[in-house]
Amino acid sequence: MERNYPERARRGALVAILGLSLAAAPGCLWAPELSGIQREIERQLPGADFDKEFALSLGPVTLGLARLVTALVPGGDEARGYLRDVSRVQVAVYNVHSVPSTGSLQMPGRMQRMLDDGWEIAVRAREDDSAVWVLYRIEGDAVRDLCVVALDDEELVLVKARGRLERVVGRALAEAEGVPGVPSP
Repeated sequence: MERNYPERARRGALVAILGLSLAAAPGCLWAPELSGIQREIERQLPGADFDKEFALSLGPVTLGLARLVTALVPGGDEARGYLRDVSRVQVAVYNVHSVPSTGSLQMPGRMQRMLDDGWEIAVRAREDDSAVWVLYRIEGDAVRDLCVVALDDEELVLVKARGRLERVVGRALAEAEGVPGVPSP
């Protein structure tokens, strides 16, 4: 009985790669939590018309693959530094075709529940044609979670991220040092 170990190893590697790809893929193209926030905003603003430009969700596996790619790409060191401190990110961008005044828009219920779960408000701003909410959550002495909702007459942008986000902000401020209008870290 002859065994073909190289063929079995190759098949095993292929199955492992496919398994990892399938495990990562469902979250790559869909950000259900963010689409729920979008629907809540749409319900609050009768006549609002949003068209999804894109939505994605990247978890530890896909972010790990992104870090690997940046290691292979010349000049990828800067991006890899940011990616190292992010463990999960969801982004959704919607084109706004029409939106009535946002003056009566309230914080979406999902975000209100986040406040009930220990999140804090960093920014809450609303004008007739725009609204912005930025929430964050601290674990220990570090910012671990961030949620951003920004709506104007052109786009609705939704972002939710997890990781060592105080490091990401510190790195961005350090890189922007000397740029007019950006405070020094």
